[in-house]
Amino acid sequence: MLKQILPLGVAIALAGCGGSSSDSEDTQSVAVTVASTSSTVNFYVANWQPSQGTLNVINSDGVVQESIAVDNINTASVSVDPLTFNSFEFIPDDSTLTCPRFTGCGRTVRGDINDLNENRLIDYQEPTAVTLNYKASAFSAPGQNTVYLSPLSKVISDQGYSAVAASLAATPFYHLTHSNLSASVEAEMVTNAFTYAAIIAGATDASFSVDNAFTDFATKQEEQQAWQDYSELAAQYVTDNLFSDQGNALLQNVAGEVKQTIASVTTYSNWQERTQVTQSLDSRELLVDTRNIIGVARLQEKSYSDELDSKFEELEGAFDEDTQQTLDALINSLNEVITNYSPLADDSTPAGQYKLRDLDIDYSKSPYTWAITGTYDDLPITIDLSIPTFRVSGVLGDKIEGVMTASITNGATVLSVDVSELLIQFDGIDEVNELNPDAETGIAQLTTNVIITKAAGQLDGDLSLSLERFVNSFGEVSNTLSTFDFVGNYESSIQNTDFHITAVEASPFIGEENDDLAFTFELDFPLSGASDFKFAYVGEAANLSELTSTDIFVSVQNRALDLRIRDVSGNLNLIAKGENGRWLDVKQKGRNYSGGLYFGDTKIAEVTAVRGIPGVLFSNGDFESLF
Repeated sequence: MLKQILPLGVAIALAGCGGSSSDSEDTQSVAVTVASTSSTVNFYVANWQPSQGTLNVINSDGVVQESIAVDNINTASVSVDPLTFNSFEFIPDDSTLTCPRFTGCGRTVRGDINDLNENRLIDYQEPTAVTLNYKASAFSAPGQNTVYLSPLSKVISDQGYSAVAASLAATPFYHLTHSNLSASVEAEMVTNAFTYAAIIAGATDASFSVDNAFTDFATKQEEQQAWQDYSELAAQYVTDNLFSDQGNALLQNVAGEVKQTIASVTTYSNWQERTQVTQSLDSRELLVDTRNIIGVARLQEKSYSDELDSKFEELEGAFDEDTQQTLDALINSLNEVITNYSPLADDSTPAGQYKLRDLDIDYSKSPYTWAITGTYDDLPITIDLSIPTFRVSGVLGDKIEGVMTASITNGATVLSVDVSELLIQFDGIDEVNELNPDAETGIAQLTTNVIITKAAGQLDGDLSLSLERFVNSFGEVSNTLSTFDFVGNYESSIQNTDFHITAVEASPFIGEENDDLAFTFELDFPLSGASDFKFAYVGEAANLSELTSTDIFVSVQNRALDLRIRDVSGNLNLIAKGENGRWLDVKQKGRNYSGGLYFGDTKIAEVTAVRGIPGVLFSNGDFESLF
């Protein structure tokens, strides 16, 4: 069943499902030519930054090769020597940056020249005092390259780090070679997010520096609050756009991928120096990488296929609908109880015992405490909450900090919470009525350590949830999971797997609550023969063990591959993207194999079969098996 579990299994299936080809097929000559190559580079900068300025092209020795005045950096294109490392720096003529957040970039002093309407707030699209610099270092593959410039790409490039593994992609998050529309949109949205965060962080705190924040994080300094704030703002870009009518509609189709990339880059802990090894056009490194990973999968299939099958089934079951229901019940019940029985509701609400549908609530003051028992959404629930301080502020927002223990049972699933720090925040709580149907009704956040016990094993990690309350398309107040981050470990009798799972409601204004949750999974998945195997996937949690038609990221021995697997009526197509713009296209239809090995837009070899074994035929007559 491994072929259904690891997309690599599809590649394995290619080697075995075609049978033997006829002699004429085996010896058929395939003409292969290596075209002369050239490289062009296009650019993207988030549209909050004026696009006219100077583009500097800098070689690997730090020498400026060209300095070009561009009217619009987003339509500019330069030619560079192929198979070389270069840095690209954009210096805008106008350094003005406008506030990118729909709710504004915070308060300011009276008389601030950027406060155009003089309301002592830096509103959406009002200018800020923030200035940013843009630069990125990238390897120029043959053909068209696109470099996505942000303040974070500049810091990573200046410090000489490789962002490949952190990006969960074969190339850094700021560089695309062979790509499609979806990949381009994803790269633009990630660039927007990292730029958005830098503008808001700088507008809020004039001393903020992306460079300093990243340096503290990458070098594991004790003080990392600035990086944490920056990371949260970058993730907020996704929510702000999805939950606003003013948001970028293109984001819905790639919301999961964007959130996963942001989460991975902002939590990656093993930053390594970027290598600049001389590249050969006809290098076969991608074939080596592919065989290494498929070799691991074959080893597992021979020795541990049943075990791997069980591991994936356990992980799939750990994030099933029962788990989601318990998490929803926790955040929704807290939200509803505190909204109705706390200073948020009415300071005159006396302490006492209350009934909220099937919940019994014992509410006290000085300090504020809640003992909640009963059922919520038909699930048995027990919550003990103590909040020594309770801030209610129309300016700063309402903030609750305290301690809590909770237990929610859903069949064989038990959610247990026992934390010393609980944070719940409400922002913009306004009554929604016919006169004000578009009022923002608020946000609730829960950050805590949780344990989820399943029949097979146990998840233990740090959980962060955000709940958006807004009026949906049916005119009803909707409670929707806007962010979900769960970092921890899953342990059972057969595995011990570190994980980072995120989720976001990709289409909050369409359909029912939480009916379009985009889940992402990043797993450190030790395998026999590959102790550093890493696996990342975006999609339905229920489909985690059936990945025959999906896109995933895998890494072994610090070598990354993006795999795109498609299985249509038994005909298989595998596209494997490797580092520096190399990619492999394998198509199997019956006994026939086709495709090619490419570097950028240049075909290096043809995919064919010899005696039923798929491989690549080079122009000099060399044939190498794919597996």
